[in-house]
Amino acid sequence: MVLPISLTPDEQKQLRRQQRRAFGRVAERIHYVLLFARGYPIDQIATLYQVDERTVSTWLERFRASGLGGLDDLPRSGRPPVAGAAARAEAIRCLDSSPQPVGAQRTTWTRRLLGRHLTERFGCQLSKSSLIRLIALLGFVFRRPKLIVKAMPQATPAREAHRALVAAARALYPQAPHMYEDECDVQRLPVIRGQYQRVGQQREVATPGTNERQPIFGFLNVTTHQWHYWVTPRRRSVEFVACLHELYEAYPEGPIFLYLDNGSIHRSEITLRWLEHHPRYMVFYLPPYSGHKCNPVEKVWWALKQEVAANHLHVSLEGVQDAIHGFFASFSREAAQRLTARYVPAPRLRLWVATDQEQPEPLRTAA
Repeated sequence: MVLPISLTPDEQKQLRRQQRRAFGRVAERIHYVLLFARGYPIDQIATLYQVDERTVSTWLERFRASGLGGLDDLPRSGRPPVAGAAARAEAIRCLDSSPQPVGAQRTTWTRRLLGRHLTERFGCQLSKSSLIRLIALLGFVFRRPKLIVKAMPQATPAREAHRALVAAARALYPQAPHMYEDECDVQRLPVIRGQYQRVGQQREVATPGTNERQPIFGFLNVTTHQWHYWVTPRRRSVEFVACLHELYEAYPEGPIFLYLDNGSIHRSEITLRWLEHHPRYMVFYLPPYSGHKCNPVEKVWWALKQEVAANHLHVSLEGVQDAIHGFFASFSREAAQRLTARYVPAPRLRLWVATDQEQPEPLRTAA
C-alpha cells in the first residue's frame, strides 16, 4: 500500500515545470505523482494511462524515496552502443573535414564512406539506419554548402589612399550623383520561384522552344534614388558606353561618381578610352565578387525578375520588353529607397584614374 503524498504549492509548481520540460515516460511519471497528491486513486491513474497498477505504485514509491530524481530511468544492462565514444569522436572529426586526409579519393563524405571508415578503424558494423541516427545525434545535416570569397588581403597603403580619396570626394561634393551600375538579362525562360500550389500537385511552367534574352543596363543614383535604365539589343562595351553618354548628358554639371563591378565591358579598351574623354566621371571599381553585398542595383534586378519573369513564359521577346517597361513605369524613388534601404557601401574600392598618355583614337559607338 502506498502512503499518501502531500505536496506544498512550491513543490507542485516545480513538478509541473519539470513535467513541461521532461520527455516521454518521465513526464508521465510526474503526472502520476501530481494526480495521486490531488487524491486520485492508483487504479484510476493506471486506467487513465493504460498501465498496470504496480507500475504506478512503483514510481510513487521511488518518488517518496528519492524525490524527483527517482522518476528518471536507471542504467540498464544490455548491448552497449555499437559506436562508442572513440568512434563518435572520429565521426565528428571526419564530417568536419575532407575524406582525403584518411586516404579516400573523394571530396565529400557519404554515409557509406563514413561507415566503411569507422568499420576499418574501430571494427564497428553500422547499418544504414544506425548511421542516419548517429549523424543526426552528432548534430550534422545533409545540405548544400555556400560559396564565399576568400579573405581579402590586408589593405595596402594604396588601398587606404583610395578609400581616403573616396571619403574626401564625397565630402567635397555632397550633392554630386553617386551612380551604381549593373547589367542583367531577362530571359524568356521562366525564373522558377516558390509559390502556393495544391497539396499533392506540382504546377507545370512552359518553357520556350528557343530561349531569348533581353539585356538591360541600370544605374541607381543613391544620392536621390533616381533610377535610369536602358533596354539594349546586346550587352557589350558599345552599348555600355552609349548608356554612359546619355547619362553624361542627363547630369550636365559637376562630377559623376560611378561605381562598377569588375566585368570585362567595364574595363575594356573602348570603355577606358571613352572615359578618358569624359573626365567628369569619377570611376570606382567594387571589390571582386561583392556585387550582391555592395551593389544595390542587384536588388532591383531581383525585384524585376520576381515581378515579370517568375514562373511565367512570355510569348515573345517584345512581351518581355513590355513587361520591363511596365515594371519600371511604377518604380518610384520611394520604391527604390525602400528596396535598397539595407545597402551598405563597400569598405574597399579601387579608383580608376586616367593617365596622361597620347590621345587615343576617336571612339566609335553604336547608333
